[in-house]
Amino acid sequence: MYINKIKLKNFRNYDEEEIEFDKNVNIIYGDNAQGKTNILEGIFICSLGKSFKTNKEKELINKEKEYAKIEMISCKEDRNIKINFEIQEKKKFHLNGILLKKTSEILGKNYIVLFTPEDITILKNEPSKRRRFLNIMISQLRPMYVHLLNQYKKIIEQRNIYLKQIKYEGKPIENLNLWDEQLVNIGTKIYEYRKEFIEKINEKIFDIHLKTTDNKEKIKIKYISNIRK
Repeated sequence: MYINKIKLKNFRNYDEEEIEFDKNVNIIYGDNAQGKTNILEGIFICSLGKSFKTNKEKELINKEKEYAKIEMISCKEDRNIKINFEIQEKKKFHLNGILLKKTSEILGKNYIVLFTPEDITILKNEPSKRRRFLNIMISQLRPMYVHLLNQYKKIIEQRNIYLKQIKYEGKPIENLNLWDEQLVNIGTKIYEYRKEFIEKINEKIFDIHLKTTDNKEKIKIKYISNIRK
């Protein structure tokens, strides 16, 4: 798979731009603050449905415009995939001309890995950074994983609401078991996906790191979880 072309309209600092890529190596260079990272951000959005730079999606629109559009065409085996992204009041995606009901439906259509200087925080900072990295990577390979994450988040929110109802309205505490059972069930599935992904990474990196260090160092990533099976 490779990206063939991307078109940007009213996106960040671009009024209108069309860029064609080679299927091998592409180097984007230029002065600072000219929009190099914005091109990568456009590719990221069309692959994962969100920006890696901001959670405020209105920031994607050129300050002088009312909407922004991105069109990205990629080649996968013997077919082309066209992703259209548009944001005005709300964001929406089209896949090969068909409006998607959920953003998660574009996951797995384009596989990308983004590495920036800030990503060193994956190792240095809190576990939430590492979980976010895992979530992004696994979501591209296993779209069902996103559904599980969303379910887990909703159950946590509902459980927290019920905890307040126990405190202020005298609701029976025994009913918490309903939420806890669901959290255990879905949490275990999320754990299995992450464990599988880490095992696959270990298979890939062991020999690579061994050769890189002249057979002096061995590397292994260990996934530590509170879940015990």
